[in-house]
Amino acid sequence: VKCRIERFPLFRATDSAMLHSKMKWILVAWMVGSVSGLFRDGFEVVETGPGGFFGAVLDGTTGTAWFGVDDSPARIIRVNLDTMQVTGKLELHAEEQRMWCFVKHGHFGYVGVESPGGRLVGVDLDKMERLGYATASKYPLLAGTVIQDYGYFSAGSNPSTVMRLHLLQMQQGECKDWSTCRFEVSLNQGEEAVRAMFPDSDNRHLFLAMYTVPGRIIKMEIPSLNRVSDLELHVGEDKLLCGARYGDVGLFGTATSPGRLIKVDLNTMARTDALTFISGEDRPASLVIYGKYLFVGFGSAWAEGTSSVVKVDIERMRRVSAVVTREGQTWLYTGIGYKSLGFFGTRGTATTKHATIVRLSLDPTFPGVPVPPVYNESGSTWIAVNWLREYPEYHNGGAPVIGARVLLRPAAHHDWTAEHVYGYAAPDPAAPKDRIVRVHEEPFRLSEHGYVARVDGLQPQTAYKFAVILTNEIGPSHRSRSSDAMKTSLASWMELAWAAAAALGTLLLAAVYAAAWRMAPRIDVLYGDRDTE
Repeated sequence: VKCRIERFPLFRATDSAMLHSKMKWILVAWMVGSVSGLFRDGFEVVETGPGGFFGAVLDGTTGTAWFGVDDSPARIIRVNLDTMQVTGKLELHAEEQRMWCFVKHGHFGYVGVESPGGRLVGVDLDKMERLGYATASKYPLLAGTVIQDYGYFSAGSNPSTVMRLHLLQMQQGECKDWSTCRFEVSLNQGEEAVRAMFPDSDNRHLFLAMYTVPGRIIKMEIPSLNRVSDLELHVGEDKLLCGARYGDVGLFGTATSPGRLIKVDLNTMARTDALTFISGEDRPASLVIYGKYLFVGFGSAWAEGTSSVVKVDIERMRRVSAVVTREGQTWLYTGIGYKSLGFFGTRGTATTKHATIVRLSLDPTFPGVPVPPVYNESGSTWIAVNWLREYPEYHNGGAPVIGARVLLRPAAHHDWTAEHVYGYAAPDPAAPKDRIVRVHEEPFRLSEHGYVARVDGLQPQTAYKFAVILTNEIGPSHRSRSSDAMKTSLASWMELAWAAAAALGTLLLAAVYAAAWRMAPRIDVLYGDRDTE
């Protein structure tokens, strides 16, 4: 492979001024407020044209992140994550178009662009200056990661190749003999398009997520790049689009509709669990790990022109909560975590013409306001109600519902007269005890993960109205609006009395009919044989 290495020249002040004049495409906007589900507290609007964010690197000590903009030419913006302010911007050369991978080593960044194929552009992230480039392959570098002083990259050939570059020597200008800085191996035929790679906890093995049908995971030794083993996933688990490590577990998202999350033991290379997302949660594209939870950004757009982020319990592989982005905020191909916040980069659409950085609080908050309860079924002394809504995980505040308080009143009253407490919900200490009766219900009376309840102790043949307050591990939600009136049925003894009366009435009618039939005159008595008409 022919390689070209360009020395990293200093950036001239005139070039900086020219760049500033060309890049007036930053618009900062703020949004502070609670939404159903996770907490969205800020976003950044960047005029990117048809492109959007693709790749990001982080300096966790300073709270600074660099986001790659997948456009022509490719660009980089630097953002203070604490203030959501843009602190720097850089546009690459005109021919360096579209962005595939973005890694960081020290205060240097390395960008793999689609065109020219195989070009790796070096950037001083502190000064926001383009330093030069190296041609590492004839094909675009689709994925990369940094381990100690080496960068590992994969080229989009068929089969794919995996290369090891000595980044420190490249920075020091010691790669005149390219063979001393670069080592490359080829994968098997048909193994093309590595979309994600990451090392294990000991930096002894490298794991590749393959965009194949079905998806495949390859394990290689570090630094030799000798192949150790591979795992082919099940039919339908196609085209791995992202991957991340949680301890000794690998998590991989498939580019399917709906998307799937595959859990793999990295030591044994065994598939241990899987989670299928719901309709509309297509193509999991970005993964952020916080504590024991995984936050998944989807590379898709809902019918309303939005996308979503879903919170998953990694150990149980269960959906916990979710949040919908604003209209036009779609294709979440970029995600990073900082402190208790997650940052997801979107792509521009045909209508918005800009991309967005969506900032989410990853800690749970209070549940969203429930919908008014509706009628399920009833008896003479009870009514079952529910406050189910489509996709309930999008409204639970980031944690499962563990309790509920159901307020009730006779339909003709204006004040609540009773409070029924379920599960781990805490009673309202401010409720006037002389006016509101408090009833602690059995936990099993709350079902469907906290969205259906049976209210006992009611009067027969009486109409009631209800409201509900939900509780998760953080605390209670606001109260829902009042429901429509719902009525209990008759008391059991009254039902028996009505049944007995109905049976007696039936017998009387039968007796009258029988007597009338017996007493009715016969036709042969009315007419003799000689009678004419």
